[in-house]
Formats: sequence, structure tokens, C-alpha cells
Amino acid sequence: MAEILRKRDTRGTAIRRWLVTLGLVIGAAAQPRADLETQLEAAIHREVVLGDLPGAMEQYRAIVSQPSAPKIVAARALFQIAQCLEKTGRRKEARAAYGRVATEYGDMAEVAAPARSRIAGWEESLAGPQNLNFEQGVAGKAPPFWFVPALPKDADGVAQLQRIGCKSRIGCAVVLAPDKAPNQSGTLMQSFPAAAYRGKAIRLRASLRLDSANAEDHAQMWLYVDRPNARRGFVDDMSDRPVRSPEWTRSEISGLVDADATFINFGVTTIGRGRVWVDEVSFEVIPK
Repeated sequence: MAEILRKRDTRGTAIRRWLVTLGLVIGAAAQPRADLETQLEAAIHREVVLGDLPGAMEQYRAIVSQPSAPKIVAARALFQIAQCLEKTGRRKEARAAYGRVATEYGDMAEVAAPARSRIAGWEESLAGPQNLNFEQGVAGKAPPFWFVPALPKDADGVAQLQRIGCKSRIGCAVVLAPDKAPNQSGTLMQSFPAAAYRGKAIRLRASLRLDSANAEDHAQMWLYVDRPNARRGFVDDMSDRPVRSPEWTRSEISGLVDADATFINFGVTTIGRGRVWVDEVSFEVIPK
């Protein structure tokens, strides 16, 4: 009888050890994925918020080179490399990178489709921003033609199209900071080639209001111009006039686009745990 009990105990111990080992293996497999997703978020923050394109590209390349990188993370990192190359004027390399995304990650529609769109319109890039009145899109999802600096699976949690609670009768967007967002911030933006606006004065306007969670929460509309060789041109991020009001506030940025500008980027960022509503967006050239 004692021998039977000893065998059962030995078998039970072996099973427990096996379960612990299996847990360690699963944990080890899950950890790199989480780490790489965090690295991708940090690289996007470095590109979009800090404006450090060379540094961001190094981080993106490090992610793409990882054999253990989840497919969607590698695809998004490669797409961001293409965008950085295009912003710095390295168009031939950028087009090749977009081609890789479309070919190697053709089954990842959320990344492959924008890459194919960029290739299709390579010689006739978009003349300017689109869907500024938020007419297009599905409520509860990120608005089309707008970009959310986050993983595709997280985009709808950062910015959502709304049809109720807007200032206009068409639509608006709500931007919030997810729990894991760098520096407790969430961003909704657009980026387009600057060729048609070089040397011209431009004006960006939008109506904003903030649902704040604490006194530190605020929102900022911003616009910056990219120049060749990762240089930054005109910049205004409204840091001297952030939006804190729960009432609709008309915000404006105007400035001169640099003569050698490559891209114009603009958007709205919420900082803290509040959420900012965005409506009545307009972008125009100021007549001389």
C-alpha cells in the first residue's frame, strides 16, 4: 500500500513539475511579444511626438529583424519605416518598403491596404487632407484617412468616430489616452505630401472640447512641417494655449510652409486621462 502511495505521489510531483515548466514556456513565449509591442509603441511615439525620424527608424528596423516578432508588429514596423523614408525624401527606398509590406504582409489588410494605396498614388500623391468633417466612417471606429499612432488592434480604443454629441450635424471624433499609452497621451492625425503648399501660408482650425478626469488633463492641436534629411520646419503645438474647457473652443494654427517642405503633419493630442472631442476641422491656404 505504501509503495502504491509513493508511486502516486511521485507521479503527482512529476505532473506538477510539468505544469510549472509549461507555464514558464508559455510565459517566455508571451513575453517577447509584449516587449516588441511596447517597443513599437515607443518607436511610434518617438517618430510622431518627438519628431526623431532617424532614431525611430532604428527602433523599427530592430523590431523587423526579430525572428520572434508577431506578424502584425513586424508589418506595422516596416510600414512605419516606409513612412519615415518618404518623409525624409528617400522616395525610392520608401516605395520599395511599401512594396515589401504589400507583398510580404498581403494578408494583413490593416497594413497592406494603406501600403498599396501609397504605391497606387505614388506619382500623384494626395493633394491634401481628407475626411476633415468626419462624414466617412463607422461610429465607434477610428475615422478613415486619419491616422492613430498605435497598433492596429488598439486604434479604435484611442480614437472613435461619433455621430452623437458633436457640434456639427455631420460627425466628430473623440480621442483618449489608453492605459498603456506613452506619457498618458492619445493622438489622432493626418500626414500628406507638402509639394502643393510649399512657400504658402496655411491655416488649420478645429473646434475642441475636453472631458477632463483631473486638473492636469488638457488637449493640444498641433501642426509641423517635415523637411529633407529629417529636419523640422514650421512647428506650432499650442503648448502656450492648451484646451481645458468642457465647452466647444475654436482653435487655430497658421504659418508659412517651408520652401523645401516634404510633408505636412497635423492632429490633436489629449494629455492625461481626459478625452478630447474634435469637430469642424478645416485646412486652407491663406490668400495673399
